[in-house]
Amino acid sequence: MIGLAISPQEALILGMLVAGLLALVAAGLLRWLRAGRVWTDLLVPAFFLVAYWLVYNKVPSFPPVGAVNKIFYIAAIGTVLGVLADLAGHRWLGRALILLQPVASAAFIGAALLPDAVLEVAAAALSGLLVMYLVSGGMGRAQDESDVRRAVLLGITCAGFAPIALLGASSSSFQLSLLLAAAIAGIVASNLSNPNFAFGSASLLGGAGGMIAVAQTVTLITRKTDMLALAMLALVFFAPLAVDPLLRRIRISNKLVRIAAFAAMCLLLVSASLVTVVARYGSSFPV
Repeated sequence: MIGLAISPQEALILGMLVAGLLALVAAGLLRWLRAGRVWTDLLVPAFFLVAYWLVYNKVPSFPPVGAVNKIFYIAAIGTVLGVLADLAGHRWLGRALILLQPVASAAFIGAALLPDAVLEVAAAALSGLLVMYLVSGGMGRAQDESDVRRAVLLGITCAGFAPIALLGASSSSFQLSLLLAAAIAGIVASNLSNPNFAFGSASLLGGAGGMIAVAQTVTLITRKTDMLALAMLALVFFAPLAVDPLLRRIRISNKLVRIAAFAAMCLLLVSASLVTVVARYGSSFPV
């Protein structure tokens, strides 16, 4: 179907529609089967790997050579470790892996730059650590909706990172970000009221960790990233700190309304990054 597109833009839009529809069907099927949280936790990382395959049209050989090939295995191995950590029942193990992964991925991706760019690799590692810490948090006091919130946060962040990746001379990362954002939209749509939906260790290590690896690759390897726009995008990870006091003040208790308010706050913060991109590049933005 994507081959019927007559332009790269149409191919990307069709790809996003296909990814979103497949994710919607897969998530709906798992919900219909009343699959446990271990299975629903695999949805996001599975579609990250699917999006990677659609963009690069390959599964990299192992051991991977080159930063782009390393991204696939960072996500795949992270997914496996996340599942094993949750099955083991040791929360501290999953937490440790979640916080160690962005540091390890920065060192893995930036290995070829060491020791000359040690400060850049360290900054990428610490930034990834902070992002993972914020995403993996409790999302305020909304424990009954925190998993959906994490998925919403990651999906909106992927969409916000896409233009930054394109300006950073990485059209592949641009496509990957948008395909994953579309897939997450389908997953969330099927699981807004599903008590068995999980965004746990596998989603964090395979989905969020995979996207952190993408951002580290664009930042460290292409070295054309707009750091101001990236810093503005990072504000979205503080959305939980801003939205919960507001929701408590206006006393909204409906879960769907609360999630919608959280998504709106994320979109508002991401729009600051988009405004930065438009203001700085204007008509020179590649389309």
